[in-house]
Amino acid sequence: MTHIVLVDNHDSFVYNLVDAFAEAGHECTVFRNTVPVDEILAADPDLICLSPGPGYPADAGHMMELIERVLGDVPLLGICLGFQALIEHHGGTVEPCGPVHGVSVPMTLVGDVHPVFAGLAVDAEIPGEVGRLVPVARYHSLGCVTAPPGVTTLATTETQIGDVIMAAAMDRALGLQFHPESVLSPSGPIILNRCVEQLLTERN
Repeated sequence: MTHIVLVDNHDSFVYNLVDAFAEAGHECTVFRNTVPVDEILAADPDLICLSPGPGYPADAGHMMELIERVLGDVPLLGICLGFQALIEHHGGTVEPCGPVHGVSVPMTLVGDVHPVFAGLAVDAEIPGEVGRLVPVARYHSLGCVTAPPGVTTLATTETQIGDVIMAAAMDRALGLQFHPESVLSPSGPIILNRCVEQLLTERN
């Protein structure tokens, strides 16, 4: 059984993620972001998930230190604030992009379709046809417009400051700006499971 450590950034969606991981058959241990990194690593995670949460990554307890310690050694999945932390770790910048909370928005896949999103996109103009749009739940007011070195943009969506990155791949890490655990992300459970599978495959 895969052991996922979920770092709780004080967000109300955290236990939706716990339930989603449990339904997929994974063991999940939750630590608040104020728990020392050594204590988190002592739990011997197969994968670490960095949860959504309020504010900026630098203010989220020990999350940035955790990324610095484990990236490349332990697979990381960053969601919303957790994704923004991965962006900042790589030298990118997140900035206000207009607060949108509790809305399903079309996310546009870019480049070659990543395995996590294979077969999930639709064509907005032709119902039932495969396209490049994936409806996802947006609950954020910060975003990243330009991917820093080491980060590959997988999807974007329009905001007040231009297209912000909604999904990205990094070395042994994946990031989702949207909430896959929300009912407003119809393909969310599939995406979440595929992220875990992809990261564990890369680990091996």
